[in-house]
Amino acid sequence: MKILQVHNFYRTRGGECGVVEAEKRLLESHGHAVVQFVADSNTLDEMTLFKKTSAFLQIPYNFQIAKRLEHHVSDHKPDLAHVHNVFPMLSPSVYVVLKRYSIPVVQTIHNYRFLCPNGLFYVNGKICEACQEKSYWEAVRNRCMHGSKATSSLYAAAIAWGWRSGTFHSCIDRYIALNAFAAEKLVSTGIPGEKIRVCGNFVSDFAEGPATKQRYGLYLGRLSSEKGLATLLAAARSVPELPLKIAGAGPLEVDLRSAVGELGMNYVEFVGHVAGETKRRLIAEALCTVIPSECYENFPLSVAESLALGTPVIASRIGGLPDLIEHGRTGLLFPAGDAEALTECLRRIGNKEADTCNMAANALVSARERFSPQRHLDQLLEIYSDAIRNAQKAPNMQGQCVRL
Repeated sequence: MKILQVHNFYRTRGGECGVVEAEKRLLESHGHAVVQFVADSNTLDEMTLFKKTSAFLQIPYNFQIAKRLEHHVSDHKPDLAHVHNVFPMLSPSVYVVLKRYSIPVVQTIHNYRFLCPNGLFYVNGKICEACQEKSYWEAVRNRCMHGSKATSSLYAAAIAWGWRSGTFHSCIDRYIALNAFAAEKLVSTGIPGEKIRVCGNFVSDFAEGPATKQRYGLYLGRLSSEKGLATLLAAARSVPELPLKIAGAGPLEVDLRSAVGELGMNYVEFVGHVAGETKRRLIAEALCTVIPSECYENFPLSVAESLALGTPVIASRIGGLPDLIEHGRTGLLFPAGDAEALTECLRRIGNKEADTCNMAANALVSARERFSPQRHLDQLLEIYSDAIRNAQKAPNMQGQCVRL
């Protein structure tokens, strides 16, 4: 099968971009041809002011990208297109072109941008679903994109146009939701359940058994407000017997370091951005990984990576996290934002050695069953075949897809 992979790489290549590349390697290793049609947001820094302004004004529909994609499709003639992210440089124009050329389209929902312009359902320190409850122009009022009304207007226009034109309904044959929570959100917008398939991410690094554990808990991720770090520090303050390592960077780093210093929490260590063997060792040797998010997390790779290395996960009961962790078996769940409940989880991990060892062993078993490359490949190929069958049943749907 020849797959056209469509993705707009972010300035900072996080988990989603890693998934795109890992999926490409997985497909190619099993004999499938993967051609990419991509953009990289870092190239915006190299543009003249005029070109950068033009690119941003075309966030709702980029005519230049549409023309380039037409040539790309004509040259490569893919059997199917798998779209991951089209913002900000590719734009929803890709769906129109792909449908015009009768290319079946699969869209993975890595975040919630189809439903919320900033992709998080989180603004001003709290969960926000105003765009679903009212209109996408609430994003402009709340300055949801980088605190800018202008940027928020362009993203809101793109999302509103995608739904109201029928593009997101008719030009996409199958949606991949990473968990049941995301699938339910799509259904709530009017996407028929039969067009949605749940297929999570995968990992390739599995430990043979749990490593020798060191006495610390680990936070691994972006240091920003929606990640629940204030709740984590409040809980950690009550459990000094379980040291905490914080790995990552982000806008809250200075404030967090200051708070830790002022509170005398010398058992909290900031280790910065980690990768490779350093990251692997940190995860494998931790008593637990903590994901205290207060936004609708989708599928943090750190959860699957932790379980695959035999490290239980403590996570807030929000978004897609409860789908990934079996409470009491592979980790612990607590109500988002509840520092006291998180404190009890940390104490349980730190004080009940036999319980923690059992969870570590169970984590490995669960990860092998749920997050293996082969399982992901089987699911993915079935979704591709399903999308192709759907497109063949209705080959002349261009009229339902806006043509510009």
